[in-house]
Amino acid sequence: MGFVSHRVERRFLRAGDHIYSWRTGFVYSHHGIYMGEDQVVHFTCASASRSCAACEMFEYSDRDSGVIASCLDCFLKSGSLRRYKYGVSKRRYWMKRPGTCNTAESGPVEVVMERAESLLAKNGFGEYNLLKNNCEDFATFCKTGQGCNRNGTARRYGQASLIPPALASSRRNPKP
Repeated sequence: MGFVSHRVERRFLRAGDHIYSWRTGFVYSHHGIYMGEDQVVHFTCASASRSCAACEMFEYSDRDSGVIASCLDCFLKSGSLRRYKYGVSKRRYWMKRPGTCNTAESGPVEVVMERAESLLAKNGFGEYNLLKNNCEDFATFCKTGQGCNRNGTARRYGQASLIPPALASSRRNPKP
């Protein structure tokens, strides 16, 4: 386990893990829930690609909700695989880079997977917004059941806390 993030080998993944992969030179990361059997459920903005080029499997969702399932390789997009940590101490949380861990405890694996499957199949996760409703919020909700800030004010935790407010207002829907 490194200081910046939590690299993990595929063979150590377990169903229900909150995983992420850094994008664009470690500027931001994309988050999802590993469902087992090389499948990841994750939340993307509407403009994100809906086909899985690496394995020719189509990402699927019963609705156009932004919550999709894809293979692990397509989720990673050639990035390295990381596992988000739950139940870390406040001290460790403040020492880590935002978007890599949480002080909240994870729910049981069955509940985590049920939440992810439900959001994929029928409920969706609302409109994607970089600061207020993003892929990290989705995965954290699946793991903890804790709601996200959707009342119009910006969150100040996770990787979104690194974005200056002026820049964030001009970047509403980046591609994951």
